[in-house]
Amino acid sequence: MAGLTLDTAGALAAARELGAGGWAATELLLAIRIGMAEGSAERSAASPAT
Repeated sequence: MAGLTLDTAGALAAARELGAGGWAATELLLAIRIGMAEGSAERSAASPAT
C-alpha cells in the first residue's frame, strides 16, 4: 500500500461514533485497509505501462 495512508485514530473514532466497538471496530478498519489496497491494485493494473 505504498503511498496510501489511513488515519487510524480518526478512523477508529469514526467507527466508535457509528456504534462499533472492540473487534467490530477492528474489523471495520481492516476492511477499509483492504479496500484501499484493492483499489490501489486495480488502478495500477488499469494504468498503461510506460
